[in-house]
Amino acid sequence: MNEERRGVYPFCGSCTASSVAWRVNDPGGVPCVGNRFYGHSDVCENCGSSVRTLYTTFLWIPFAKAGRFRIIPTGRRTYVARKVILGRVAATPGEPVSAIADHPELERDPSYRQAESFWEAKEPGQALPFYQAALALRESVLPVDDPATLRVRLRVAQGMLATANYGRAIAWFELVTPQLNRVFGAHHELTRSANEGATGARLMVGGPRSEASLLTDIVAVDTSDLATHDPQLIRDRAALGRALLAGGEIAPALEALSASVIAATAALGVDHPDTAVYRDALGEACAVGAARGRKRDLAAVEAAQKLLTVEGAPTDR
Repeated sequence: MNEERRGVYPFCGSCTASSVAWRVNDPGGVPCVGNRFYGHSDVCENCGSSVRTLYTTFLWIPFAKAGRFRIIPTGRRTYVARKVILGRVAATPGEPVSAIADHPELERDPSYRQAESFWEAKEPGQALPFYQAALALRESVLPVDDPATLRVRLRVAQGMLATANYGRAIAWFELVTPQLNRVFGAHHELTRSANEGATGARLMVGGPRSEASLLTDIVAVDTSDLATHDPQLIRDRAALGRALLAGGEIAPALEALSASVIAATAALGVDHPDTAVYRDALGEACAVGAARGRKRDLAAVEAAQKLLTVEGAPTDR
């Protein structure tokens, strides 16, 4: 068997050495079940391949991870692939230490144990409320950016996605992904899972305008049902601001993001990790508005910039 038929060509020697030839698994004709790649990382300068994560999907929703693969597109939605060999990819930083060891009750938390049981049984709808209860307990005794807390936050976001609650899934992913990136690093499996989850949710929604419309409806429900400083309202409104910005609606985006920063600062404090994420998002929106905004957007940019420079606000993280 020649090298091409063994799946070596067109991959370079380095990528070939860190992977094995692979043939996609057929889901066996099960209705509504398929496979789909998400993510795009570790692009090779020699052969142009990139690492993507394959998920088994149900009704086009990512459900179970099937492995990581080096992919080279060959046109018309076709590709060649090699499965990445575990242990031969770039090393990730050491696992951050959690304070959970000081709180043994969290290890015994029946909600978390029940959530994990349902999740492993591929029952995300039943797992989600238990993950939410476990998250509330963790956040009552641990920092929200503690590694143990972030793992449950990510699972809540994934549960939202798996139960087709796409708008709130996007809001959760946008909050937790920067925190995972800061605590675990950009190349950690958890950070990659969050990025892939956000991509999957956005694919299901269908673009920034559809995302903004969906989140507008969600925020309207939040506003009627929740207090002004409720974390869910703050989170969803911030996601709305990001969607509006992606759709070119700069002034409304700045308004939504500013409202999230004001509410988070009042409810959580200016030094809280969640407030930092919302402030960073507002800062990015200000930069976009200053560079691309029209004259009618400049007043909103100036107001948002003043909000970010108020006395006592941190200048960086």
